[in-house]
Amino acid sequence: MSQPTPFNHIRSEERRVRDLVATGYTRSTMFRSLADAVEGSPCIVYLATVVKLPQGRTGALLHVAVGRPELPILRVLLKANLSTEEAIATIGHELQHVIEVSTGVPARGGIDFAAGVDPSDRRSDMYQFETEAAIAAAARIRTELRRTRP
Repeated sequence: MSQPTPFNHIRSEERRVRDLVATGYTRSTMFRSLADAVEGSPCIVYLATVVKLPQGRTGALLHVAVGRPELPILRVLLKANLSTEEAIATIGHELQHVIEVSTGVPARGGIDFAAGVDPSDRRSDMYQFETEAAIAAAARIRTELRRTRP
């Protein structure tokens, strides 16, 4: 039986996703540090699975934020058919992006998120950027998950 997760800022209506977050938190120090950073950030992240994402992606941070400017609600999509470890690494990757956006870290390619997320900006459904930090976070999470396999 799944235990309720102690997260207030990372949420999902899907039990499997909540279990993935809890497993990642337990088995990976990198995932735990990302989750703790999001938990301490001024935003809420909703995770949901989808059947298909464009361009072969396994996860995506949606560009549209709702909520109050001081507490935006961000949505992360996760491809539904990923293995447990790949899903956890993908969630960690997207949590890194959440941290970057919420703290105003500029992405590679000159995209400047210094102003944070603007809930009224609806130019695109997904952020079209990638960062070395998110790539490295996912790689480290994968390594830690391999080392802690039951």
